[in-house]
Amino acid sequence: MYYDLSIIIPAYNRAEMLKYTLQSIKNAIHNLNVEVIIVDDGSKKPLSEQLQGFLNLPIRFIRQINQGSIVARNRGLKEAEGKYVLFLDSDDLVHADKLTLQVSDLEESQADVSYTDEATVKLKEEYSNLVFQPKRILRHVNHSAEFYLAVQPIPSNPIYRRSYLVQYLSNPLVPENRIFDPVGDVWIYYNLAAYDAKITKINGHYSIAGEHEQERYTDHWENLGVASLAVMMSFMKNCPSSDLTHEARRLVGECAFISWRKLPKNFNSAFEHNMMDIWQKAPKGSLNHLGGRFFQTLAKLIGAKNAAFVLRHIQRPDYSQIQTVSFEDLKEMVAILHSI
Repeated sequence: MYYDLSIIIPAYNRAEMLKYTLQSIKNAIHNLNVEVIIVDDGSKKPLSEQLQGFLNLPIRFIRQINQGSIVARNRGLKEAEGKYVLFLDSDDLVHADKLTLQVSDLEESQADVSYTDEATVKLKEEYSNLVFQPKRILRHVNHSAEFYLAVQPIPSNPIYRRSYLVQYLSNPLVPENRIFDPVGDVWIYYNLAAYDAKITKINGHYSIAGEHEQERYTDHWENLGVASLAVMMSFMKNCPSSDLTHEARRLVGECAFISWRKLPKNFNSAFEHNMMDIWQKAPKGSLNHLGGRFFQTLAKLIGAKNAAFVLRHIQRPDYSQIQTVSFEDLKEMVAILHSI
């Protein structure tokens, strides 16, 4: 059957939260032929039993043993039949005009990716009482590396041409690995960043991230940090060194350097070494990509790495002041990086 759009939602439990997402989809379908694929990643109670027939939406449930968000997204992509694809998490919403505007834009421009500005909403009211708050205006870009590595929209923002996704995610540069799951959206972006794509933007806050108090991967920032570093390490290891990938590799290096600058003092030394190693091996750009005027002046005198070290020592708090896991747990988390 032909579908204009496949909406893929990897989910684990959170049936009540998903109802917000599904209600927003219902309000946004209009005249589009849409399929909704919920990949139930081993929920304790099957989501199909909790959501079957909800709002009479065209939902297809796929249940699998728990394998993580990346495997779940890719399973949904393999099953999708739509010309275009949107990935949503179980706490994402879509503006009532998002789907029709972006699909129409993709059709007219023959682009591979369409994106919008972003908003947030607190998920604690009845759906009819929710208030969307504008959050971020994204700049217009047309280069894949800049879009995926610098702009980095929320995962519910881009709508992709399915053939484009399949081309690059079927045999990804950064392979599937559960260590990447806390940043599964970033995993997708890194696997697309090295390849050319036609990208288009619609102005307006049509992509909406839900805010709530339920547990997230992001409860421990260290967990996010290790997963992000692992993705960067895997990308740099597997990305071919060529003129075509130069911009992507440069941006990954700059992301690593800036992330290193933001680390607290007295953090894990192995983590710090791996992060700085990415920048040192990456192609170099201008100093103004790494910091402001004071940093640039200092870097010209003592070098970028030394300048970053000095400013981090002055500006950043000690790790003990902001840590959310024990030193031993952090050491075990970082040790996993040896497998990359």
